[in-house]
Amino acid sequence: MRILQLASEAVPFAKTGGLGDVVGALSAYLGEAGHRVELVLPLYRDVRWPDRAPGGPVVEFAASELGTSGPGRLVAGPVADGLRVWFVDVPELYDRDGLYGTGGSDHPDNLLRFAAYVRAALLASDRLAFRPEIVHCHDWQAALAPAWLGAGTASVLTIHNMAYQGWFPAAHRTAAGAVETRGYRVPGEGDLNLLAAGIRAADQVTTVSPRYAEEIATPEFGFGLDPILRELVPPVIGILNGIDTEVWDPSGDPWLPMPYGPDSLENKRASRAALAEEFGIDAPPGVPVFGLVSRLVDQKGIGLFEELRDRIAKWTEARFVFLGTGDARHERTIEELGRMRHVGSRIAFSERLAHLVEAGADFFLMPSRFEPCGLNQMISQRYGTLPIVHRVGGLADSVTHADRATIDAGSATGIVFEHYDAAGLEWAIGQAIGLFADGRAYRRVQKLAMRSDHSWAGRGREYEILYDRVLTRQQQTTV
Repeated sequence: MRILQLASEAVPFAKTGGLGDVVGALSAYLGEAGHRVELVLPLYRDVRWPDRAPGGPVVEFAASELGTSGPGRLVAGPVADGLRVWFVDVPELYDRDGLYGTGGSDHPDNLLRFAAYVRAALLASDRLAFRPEIVHCHDWQAALAPAWLGAGTASVLTIHNMAYQGWFPAAHRTAAGAVETRGYRVPGEGDLNLLAAGIRAADQVTTVSPRYAEEIATPEFGFGLDPILRELVPPVIGILNGIDTEVWDPSGDPWLPMPYGPDSLENKRASRAALAEEFGIDAPPGVPVFGLVSRLVDQKGIGLFEELRDRIAKWTEARFVFLGTGDARHERTIEELGRMRHVGSRIAFSERLAHLVEAGADFFLMPSRFEPCGLNQMISQRYGTLPIVHRVGGLADSVTHADRATIDAGSATGIVFEHYDAAGLEWAIGQAIGLFADGRAYRRVQKLAMRSDHSWAGRGREYEILYDRVLTRQQQTTV
């Protein structure tokens, strides 16, 4: 198939979160599977790309075509295994700090930035004579694509997080110049909502886990768009994300002091010792280490640790390490917890430390209030670090609670708690401490988790089947 992937970020070029991981990995899988895949990204200032212009400018855009004050161009990027990467180069829009904003605030011209990006990608597709059969767009930044596509091209829109919808005051339409935004209003509202526009126009809407597909059709998780989603025909489909099993592989991870696998778990102790030293805590063999790597925001359940501050102070039979950046109040909570002798914390984003926490901890904390999919719970399983998760979204779809029945059945992969509150998280940590004390049961669950398959091989195949279904449906409606 000829597939055009549109997203605001993708590894290894630009990333702020799981969206970048998913788009990069899915695009690579589809190319390796034999499809012709074109991935178009904005050329941000911080794009990680050793050779900035190996192919030079390919397509020029007039300012009037993009709604900008100056012209733009499409620059050719890397090519590998059926995947070609392109960059939309408009310095006035993308040559700045931050992909979406700085200092905790969005860039005020984000409507223009991402509308122009989509317009440029579609114009370039025509001028390069690349006629995609499927345009797969991701989140609100690319959601105008289905509305602007001509006849004969099918569109898939994937929602990675319903909390981010691309809301803009109606007055911002004039800032977009030549970019047409008519019709992208939420019913009864004057504001623009780009995600709503994409949902209405796409041939198929997907999201990143089966349970989240059900959740976003409810008022609790739909963030105002649940009525639109409930009316969709065909309905939203949930496909669980995968992880990059080459990047996340304890048997060959360059960030770890010693490689290990399910049959060499004794080597995991080296990462445990390195983690304790890095965060300035002791880690006796019989005491479990709980790790967290996260954006420090409400969604991720960080507020629960503030509520459990006094309990954590008395939890001397456990050790904790926290790593992340985010909201100031949550950063203060993590810093204050880190002053306890048995708790280590670091307010930072560090790829090296993220790998070390995944490998060195015994349990990985993910008490998210909502979680469309999540990747760290899958990564943790691969590293033999059992995830502790709230039963919600993709966490519920990818972690099986360890109790006597699931351990005996060979399906246990972590600890799952039902109720999103401090008592629920406290219960889960208590369950983990009890499991760790039973060394034989804990090692069995470790090995079960490490042998779980969360690679893109199966997930990517689901997207291939979906694309085939969408194309078949389109052909049937045009006959």
